[in-house]
Amino acid sequence: MPLPAGAQPAAVPERLSRDLPLPVAAAVAATLTYLLVHRSLVDDAYITMTYARNLASHLHWGLVVGETANSATSPLNVLLLGAVTVVVRDPVVAVGVVFVVTIVLTARWLAALAQQLSSSGATPWIGTALLLPSPLLLSTVGLESYLAVALIVGLLRYGAAGRPVAFGVVAGLAVLTRPDLGVVVVVAALGFPGVRRRLFRATGTAVAVAAPWHLWSWFVLGSALPDTLLVKLGQGTWAGYGFATGPLLYLHAYPAAAALSFLPVLLGGIAFVGVLGALLTGRRGGLQRTAAVAALAAVAHYAAYGVLGTPPYHWYYVPLIAGMTVCAALVVGDVLAGARGTAAVAAVPVVLALAMVAVDLVHGTPWTRAAIGSNWATPAEYERIGRELQPLVGTSAVESPGEIGTMAYYCGCAIVDVFSDRGRMVDMIEEREARSGPVGRALLHLNYLHLDRSDEPRPVAFRLEFRSEPPFDAFRSWPVTHWAEGTGRMLLLPPR
Repeated sequence: MPLPAGAQPAAVPERLSRDLPLPVAAAVAATLTYLLVHRSLVDDAYITMTYARNLASHLHWGLVVGETANSATSPLNVLLLGAVTVVVRDPVVAVGVVFVVTIVLTARWLAALAQQLSSSGATPWIGTALLLPSPLLLSTVGLESYLAVALIVGLLRYGAAGRPVAFGVVAGLAVLTRPDLGVVVVVAALGFPGVRRRLFRATGTAVAVAAPWHLWSWFVLGSALPDTLLVKLGQGTWAGYGFATGPLLYLHAYPAAAALSFLPVLLGGIAFVGVLGALLTGRRGGLQRTAAVAALAAVAHYAAYGVLGTPPYHWYYVPLIAGMTVCAALVVGDVLAGARGTAAVAAVPVVLALAMVAVDLVHGTPWTRAAIGSNWATPAEYERIGRELQPLVGTSAVESPGEIGTMAYYCGCAIVDVFSDRGRMVDMIEEREARSGPVGRALLHLNYLHLDRSDEPRPVAFRLEFRSEPPFDAFRSWPVTHWAEGTGRMLLLPPR
């Protein structure tokens, strides 16, 4: 069959040879990485996986079948995992599939961003190599963190290209991934002229993507936003460490893993200073603008959480790490593309990535516990408790000790707290409304306008409690390893 006039038969093979190595390498690396970490998923990841399993098996939104809840912070992550679970029949496998896909998507969007900014072809390799093996990010697998990273890169990719509709689609998905990513969306929308000039179109698209879920959640689940926003805002500090100072806590508890996780933030900060210098001296190219937007969005998200005073959950630092890493990758790529690059410039991200991989491997093959975490037991310990708890409690409800995900996943029984029992959530909502000022009270009332407040807390026949010191008298107890307090026991006790 003759080729159309002007066709170039070598174009497709040439494009494949240019574009294919990165996503293939990313897919292979992500698959191997998931095999490394899949036994170490943190407790909150199992909350998400239980939601996904219940959605796939029963079309039910909640942790306990028959008990509707709205404690899944990331509706999009649950929906994706639920859809994949329908096919693969195992939420743990579904987490791996979504993880690999998001890494490949991140790499492809970084490549497209570098190409449209005329940056070095090394830029997406640098960005992917710094994001994939990050000990902190790997300690969040199963949560929405890598999905958030991909969508942050997508916002930069379409914002820099001046494509408001595509930007709006990604923005809507970002808000469905985590509501707080709205901070990143706003900074990116205002930072890119091509989006800012057509803000109505971008905003309308984002609303069209995100609003259906939030409206359904508002009317059917009783709140437009997940309950976890209210739960986490009221938890205070950990041993005096709030969100703003949380990195210091992790540097103390996990020196090597935390230092390597936050070094890209420092690298991005140095790159941002260079970008500001270029902008102030009149060099206002697309790459400088994009790098600046990435850094400013990261800092804005960090500042917003610092003002809110949330606890230092390690996955809350993902937008900071993602934005600053992309800023660093863009600037290093620009240096290399401008023929000003030296071996030292290229060596910095390479050495950092290799150091991350080394720490990841030293931590275990495979991991049995996240490299950075704050759980009261290892995943294997919680799995054992969950499996042995089910025949002990039967259909009776059990009050959770404060961590619920892994035990609820493996027990399949009614472990209840504010994450799973809406009656307990009603009590918390009303207590917060009573303590809030007029504006806060009005916002809470609006969010929970359609909530059935007649729900009563589910009665419990047992309760679980962690203790690091005796007495350990209980119906049953299990040895556990607390991340900060060391060895202790999880006790099955009578109700309070």
